Amino acid sequence: MAEAREAYKIETWAKKIGITRQVLVNDDLGAFADLARRMGQGAAETEARILVTLLEANSGNGPTLSDSKALFHADHGNKATSGTAISDTTLSAARLALRTQKGIDGRVIRVTPKNLLVPPALETVAEKWLATIAPATAADVNPFSSAMSLVVEPRLSSATRWYVTADPGEIDGLEFAYLSGNEGPQVESRSGWDVDGAEIRVILDFGAGFIDHRGWFQNAGA
Repeated sequence: MAEAREAYKIETWAKKIGITRQVLVNDDLGAFADLARRMGQGAAETEARILVTLLEANSGNGPTLSDSKALFHADHGNKATSGTAISDTTLSAARLALRTQKGIDGRVIRVTPKNLLVPPALETVAEKWLATIAPATAADVNPFSSAMSLVVEPRLSSATRWYVTADPGEIDGLEFAYLSGNEGPQVESRSGWDVDGAEIRVILDFGAGFIDHRGWFQNAGA
């Protein structure tokens, strides 16, 4: 069994809001009634933002791994040599790159393309290339219909860059974790001592990192 050296750590994010008693009494529209829920949603947004920031580090090449190379690198065999639009040819190249990846010990491993990850600007184009059709001839067959699932991430900063990712059940890739016993945002409230009212806080113990580069492929698009 070969072992990689990638690692990441969990960090803590927190936010506290104090609401005065006068504001609570005058809250006829219930604006603060679901504040705890909104803070939980904000924590979930923080998680998503952390994951995308990690993916787009180093000008879109991803974080630097233990081999001192970026996640998406020619030496890793997971980056298109030039940016091109989504098509049969480019999807085939991405799939081939994942299928021919080798493990740490140099042996060919099983890497099955699972998801096509795109920004909103490419959603319609991606849907066309993944659509199921009834072809009249073999030449009209869409080889990628039902082959991959479409994932649209609105936080991606590039309108052209797209990714193909492997089945996470087969190979590690982008991983995240919570502090044991504190899975997800922890929302707490109490009668205010610092303010004459109520205090609500949310604490998130969350960490993320890329464990392996072999399950991700990037094309800068065009």
